[in-house]
Amino acid sequence: MKISMNWLNDYLTKKIDAQEVEKKFNLMSQEVEGRYSLVDAKGLVIGHVNSCVQHDNADKLKVCQVDVGNEILQIICGAPNVDANQKVIVALPGAVLPGNFKIKKAKIRGVVSNGMICSLDELGVQDFEKKETGIYVLNDSAPIGKDPLQYMGLDDEVIDLDLTANRPDLLSMRGIAYDVKAMFDIDISFDKPKVKRVKEKRELSIFTETEDAPVYYGQIIENVKIKESPYWLKSRLLAAGIRPISNIVDITNYVMLEYSQPLHAFDFNKVNSNKILVRKAKENEKITTLDEVERELLSTDIVITNGVKPIALAGVMGGAETEVSDSTNTILLESAVFDPVSIRKTSKRLALKSEASSRYEKGINHELTKEALDRACELFVELADASIVDEPSFYNQLEVNYQDFELSLDKLNKVTGHTFEIDEVKAILKRLDFDYKEKNAIFNITVPARRLGFESYQDIIEEIVRIYGYDKIGMSLPKTPTEGKLSKKQQFKRNIRNFFSHIGFYETSTYSLTNQFLATKYDVTETSLVKIMNPINTDREYLRHSVIPALTEVLSYNHARKMENIFLYELGKRYTQEAETELISGLMKGDFLYSLWQKQAVEVDFYLLKGIIEKLFIDLKISDFDFVVPENPIPNLHPGISANVLIKGKHIGWIGKLHPEEEKELNVKNVFVFEFELEKIYSAYNENVKQYEPINKYPSVSRDIAVVVDKLIPAKDLYETVKNISNQSLIAIDIFDVYQGEHLDSQLKSIAMSFKFENKEKTLSNDEVDLMVKRILNALEEKHNAKLRQ
Repeated sequence: MKISMNWLNDYLTKKIDAQEVEKKFNLMSQEVEGRYSLVDAKGLVIGHVNSCVQHDNADKLKVCQVDVGNEILQIICGAPNVDANQKVIVALPGAVLPGNFKIKKAKIRGVVSNGMICSLDELGVQDFEKKETGIYVLNDSAPIGKDPLQYMGLDDEVIDLDLTANRPDLLSMRGIAYDVKAMFDIDISFDKPKVKRVKEKRELSIFTETEDAPVYYGQIIENVKIKESPYWLKSRLLAAGIRPISNIVDITNYVMLEYSQPLHAFDFNKVNSNKILVRKAKENEKITTLDEVERELLSTDIVITNGVKPIALAGVMGGAETEVSDSTNTILLESAVFDPVSIRKTSKRLALKSEASSRYEKGINHELTKEALDRACELFVELADASIVDEPSFYNQLEVNYQDFELSLDKLNKVTGHTFEIDEVKAILKRLDFDYKEKNAIFNITVPARRLGFESYQDIIEEIVRIYGYDKIGMSLPKTPTEGKLSKKQQFKRNIRNFFSHIGFYETSTYSLTNQFLATKYDVTETSLVKIMNPINTDREYLRHSVIPALTEVLSYNHARKMENIFLYELGKRYTQEAETELISGLMKGDFLYSLWQKQAVEVDFYLLKGIIEKLFIDLKISDFDFVVPENPIPNLHPGISANVLIKGKHIGWIGKLHPEEEKELNVKNVFVFEFELEKIYSAYNENVKQYEPINKYPSVSRDIAVVVDKLIPAKDLYETVKNISNQSLIAIDIFDVYQGEHLDSQLKSIAMSFKFENKEKTLSNDEVDLMVKRILNALEEKHNAKLRQ
């Protein structure tokens, strides 16, 4: 919301400075985005062109003698529309125009020029006129020698507020005035509209068939003359960021800014009916709106009709058939209240966002609907020479629910931690214009209709504190009965983050919204989708089932920018109709380890990824995990380089290499990914397992063997067999090599294993170790037909 300081000061009994207003808003109300002059120029006067003759040495230049009040200046001007007997804006020598452009006395083609005759564009003013072909020519009543900015109302300062959703009252200048009154503790006054109505009966009936339009006023206005708006009206619209168009449109916009009540003007002769029916649209009903676009409507949209067909999309945009034009002489002026939710849905679906729809979406003050209409009528008489025909036709079915709250002084002091006195609270409520009754230090407070959205006494407390001053409330530490620390679940997530961050992964935070194809791309089984009702666009229409598509988008973005080694992880979510599931997902590509000096690199492969996941589980004190070949291929993963991951026999997720077709589409190679359900890992997590063992004073003994087995037997099976038959002396089993190739049958493979033996009570002899190795070999031969490789 942009505040015109000239406009605001019209309501105040004492003028205030823009800098002070900015300071108060930042401390007590809403954040100020900026403060600036509407026109950043100085050294300007109104001049009268006494004469204008052709320059002797330039075809496109003219020599003008300009009366600026206290002297006549010779000024060279190249504008095509400059002429004698014009009132113009003159920048005197020494004037400074926007962009720090300084005006100096100069010679142009041998002739002295003492200043510059200005266009509005040169003053940084856009859209003041429909079209400007050169210098700006003022009207005949402009006083020579006076400040043109002051005369045109452009000598204004603007404060730009960044409003929060709970302050729709600040979308009007009157609402701004009420807030300034409370913050500065000064008086304000508003003039009641005075409307001269013609006692002429015009038949107009207004009905509704929907509860979503509880209030509707329609006023017939005749003998309207469409013309330019006066300077003061144009300048105030410009200060508010709205382009002046014509007196009819400008009046409706002005009243909307003043009251936060949107108005709409229909060409009454084009309505072709003396009946206005407000109803819900019929399914697939169509209307062509003011932007000349034919729009298909839904049964949730509210329409204004002439009893037969729609002539406007309520609260959003008027219809092209009843648009006001230069030939319009009779209008029907609408002032209404519509359901905020319905307007929001229609505006969002049709991508029709306007100043009017944004106000309806947030809610408007129903008490000012009729007064805003009267204010517009007053301006139509003044600025369009119009006749207001009789009283407006209307219906009002609004059930008013007053915002009444009880607040005790004790509750106020307990919540704020500050000791307020009864008189202080009374004074603040008076400044806020909140009606109240007080008895025994208990306040019964009625919040005015202009302040929408109050839900409980906490909102009243917030208002009292902000007007009293946040800076006056003492500071105190919160009183908590427990020591602050991470919960077990929080510590678990932090451990995971620390693990991946410490080994060189970068954490991402990607959109949960995606399209239907990417949402289901990695689904192993058919799973329900969650579709957004009002998506930003079709690429953000569904909630995802997997984080991997988002990680591959991050991969593509970075790879396109010459990043080769990419390691990503994310703690995200899977969304279905039934539940939200937390996930830990990751992606690896490139060289995991690289020595710049020794030129050594370890390229990412399946076993590196598997080892990282194993290390993660070990760090989380999880021991009963397994990697198994999938019974069915995992979508978009390489069918021979992927595995399901189990903890305590339960499936928690998968790891693997992207499918070659997927890598081709992404224009990358050797990309490995993983995705697990976080809750299933957490159920096996034990944060309290901390084991300490003394260093054994007896030496350990190592033995290596290589056995030949069928190539289809997993190395893990051999590992489990050795583990199951071992005694306490076997403290470590490592598989360090798998070989297939020369000197071996094509159906066989060689698996090399290393064993570490140790006894805490004595030194093991070679005979004892050999006996244990023999026992292992016998078990492997019996269970897997394994033969010791010679």
